[in-house]
Amino acid sequence: MLKSFKIMLLSLLLLGFIVGLKGQAKITKTASPQLAPKKVLLINDFIRVNSKDTIYVQTIQFPLMTDNERVFVTKRISDYRSSKIKLFIDAFYNRDRVQDQYFQDVSYSQNWRCEIVYQSQTELSMQLFNYEFTGGAHGNTSVKNFNFDLKNLKSYTFNDKFNRLDITKVAEYCTNYCVTNNIPIFEDAIKPSPQLLNIWNFTNQGLLLTFPQYTIAPYSSGLIQIHIPNEELKKMTLTK
Repeated sequence: MLKSFKIMLLSLLLLGFIVGLKGQAKITKTASPQLAPKKVLLINDFIRVNSKDTIYVQTIQFPLMTDNERVFVTKRISDYRSSKIKLFIDAFYNRDRVQDQYFQDVSYSQNWRCEIVYQSQTELSMQLFNYEFTGGAHGNTSVKNFNFDLKNLKSYTFNDKFNRLDITKVAEYCTNYCVTNNIPIFEDAIKPSPQLLNIWNFTNQGLLLTFPQYTIAPYSSGLIQIHIPNEELKKMTLTK
């Protein structure tokens, strides 16, 4: 019976997008990139799994896409989120095995939201933010980036959009941004590393980098987003 209920619940979840309606982690605002026009329709709802555990659901539609583009985008997103949803469902069904009474008594919640960073008739750049609380001092936010070539129905790699960037100069720019905006970071300078480019999005005005808590800064600094304009990217491009 329990197994059938879990399968039915997972099936319901895959019909909609998960979105955070409350308890979102702090987000450090940046110089705004070119945001997409409102080309999505969002319908908010929630599923009460039991007396205390809740999953917040968002149905999302892209009304200005073709049918093929819409199927392509939603499938890529569903493939990603389905594994996250399953892990979360398993977590609160396995909760009773935990010996710590504190973790048994807390209410679990998973909250997703979608943000369109940039959209044109041929391209889409978007993010999924997942705030999840399963006990402890606070919840945690994860971010997944999606960058699509709608014309050819494929996902962009970083090099498709931003080739031959000097990672040292990218790290310097991010460090200067944090210092200028009084954002505490772990060290005096952010170290050059390919991991700086793990969560990236594009706009028609430049590159957007996103850093969840604990990547370059403590939790108290919030989720950090840094937009690097095209004119600055030109200075960071390797010549050889």
